[in-house]
Amino acid sequence: MKLTNENKQLTRLAELMSSERNDLFRYACYRLGSASEAEDVVQDLYLRLSKQSARLAEIKDLKGYVYRSLTNSCTSILRSRRNFTSTDTLDTLSSEDLAPKDFEQEFLLIERLMALLPDEQSEVIRLRIYGGRQFSEIAAICDIPLTTAKSRFRYGIDKLREALAERGLI
Repeated sequence: MKLTNENKQLTRLAELMSSERNDLFRYACYRLGSASEAEDVVQDLYLRLSKQSARLAEIKDLKGYVYRSLTNSCTSILRSRRNFTSTDTLDTLSSEDLAPKDFEQEFLLIERLMALLPDEQSEVIRLRIYGGRQFSEIAAICDIPLTTAKSRFRYGIDKLREALAERGLI
């Protein structure tokens, strides 16, 4: 039985989603702060992309496209929630807060830290640490040069280190 081009693209998408499932889930989980929301957004992404199977053949870097789509989905959800305000600073952070006891505390700590950074830097850090992506993949996902991806990561980490050191937390 010969597969149609559309079926080939669905198979390609299914194989990619299967092999990347854990990294996609972890990334979404740390972006959204909820395992159930992460499951939903990854599943919705798969369903949305599978409905576009005819278009998938045009996409050369499917993995990059999937991560870019997941990033956009998470950002949309976060914008609709807007549960972090400018009062969520590090000024009230204690050294005890740096040892979270559960995922929720860890998520809140990370979001407070990421709020200190420009979106471009925080996104590269999330993709590297929680998405498990290589810098070359991050560059493709964010549509930036490789050197820019590396420098955004470095400057973001340096800025976080400085902020924590200023408060005597590291």
